[in-house]
Amino acid sequence: MDKVFKLIPISEDSPCLMLHPNQSELLDETMIKTTIHFGLQKIEVTCKQLATIKENEIGLSNTVIENLKLPLEVDYDVSIQNGEIIIGPFIGVLMTNSRAKLKKKVNKLKQISKQYRLVRGVVVAFSWEGIDQNNSKIIGYIYNPSSKKWEEGTFPFPAVIIERTTLSTKRKKYFKKLYGSRFIHSLSINKWKMYQRLRSNQHLIPHLPKTFLYKKPNDILKYLKTFRTIYVKPLSGLQGIGIEKFITEPDHYCVKYRSNQKNKIIHFSSENELLDYVKSKFKSKKFIIQQQIDLEIEKNHSIDFRIALIKNQSGKWEDVGIVGKKGVKGSIVSNLENGGKVIRAQTLLLTSFNLSEDEALSIRQKMYKIAIKAAEEIDKYENIYKSGVDIAIDRHHHIWLIELNNRNPSKNIFLYLGDYDTVSKLQNAIIFYAKYLAGFPKETENMGSN
Repeated sequence: MDKVFKLIPISEDSPCLMLHPNQSELLDETMIKTTIHFGLQKIEVTCKQLATIKENEIGLSNTVIENLKLPLEVDYDVSIQNGEIIIGPFIGVLMTNSRAKLKKKVNKLKQISKQYRLVRGVVVAFSWEGIDQNNSKIIGYIYNPSSKKWEEGTFPFPAVIIERTTLSTKRKKYFKKLYGSRFIHSLSINKWKMYQRLRSNQHLIPHLPKTFLYKKPNDILKYLKTFRTIYVKPLSGLQGIGIEKFITEPDHYCVKYRSNQKNKIIHFSSENELLDYVKSKFKSKKFIIQQQIDLEIEKNHSIDFRIALIKNQSGKWEDVGIVGKKGVKGSIVSNLENGGKVIRAQTLLLTSFNLSEDEALSIRQKMYKIAIKAAEEIDKYENIYKSGVDIAIDRHHHIWLIELNNRNPSKNIFLYLGDYDTVSKLQNAIIFYAKYLAGFPKETENMGSN
């Protein structure tokens, strides 16, 4: 466990930092001056030794404490980068646009309160209205671990910001310009953009179902003649909602879908009937057309898998869990919301796919590599920190990448199997990744590590 430090005020007129002589791991003995960072604020200080100070204390002159607006009631980690000191981590949570609403919301931050022991340093909840852009200050609430309450104060801009509200494009651009990748915000990529981005990676192309942007009703007929069976999916759909499966039969066409937890099927005796249906159903044109992948490994049951990925405190993608999903009989989707079941991935691989344990392990490793490669590809365009990767295996054991859910991949799917370890990792992922961005990577030994 990392050593934690208390900051104590020292009566010195000039900006200075005082350490116990045994804290040689913190600073080079020859170092006379350094710079201290707290969030986006910094100050140059003179370094001194003081035998009366405790080894778990860092003495700072009142000038430094006031300049950096350092709360003294919290514990801190300390990190050195390029010979300069970072005190923190200092993480901001942008909760709302209104200061009035913030006051009501702040006491409901139970999850962050529980996560504080993983953070230490300072967690500040603030609103857009609480930002003073001219002076680079924010008015917000920090969590006090002693009182276990959120207390109001004025602070510098934090080192990293987690967005927990909906911002206008202009406001989001402001934070992106100021923070770059240290502004963690929700990201939703529609299925067409995602396909285009994934397809730019040559290694992923063999694992992507052929996908086309729906433009006009005749597109359905065109691709039915090419593939005989196709899926039409909403660009921004979730939980399998709105997905329809079109099939070319010997003497007619039909469409299958789920509605009110029931399987539905409509038959069309002619192309015109089919086109009339398509015209009435897909007016918005916000859909993709996708070739069918034969995932009916068990008769009348579609099977696929969900892999949970997070970025860890080293800033690297990590595979933290996998579950299998089995669709209800006759359903074209496997989602829980549409009656599907969650089954342990290993069980499905061994039973439904008739694999040996070694074969199942080999397939699992291949799925992991494809999922990580896909997340890394999306990450080139936007900074994401977790992803629910839907991946499937056909009857020939070829692996298919269905889609990535980066906005808010559900952890509940792991709760069904009692996989509390994965649930905990998903809940805490944002905190550990924020620590990494704030200058406290796990692979780097923090100042004061045991």
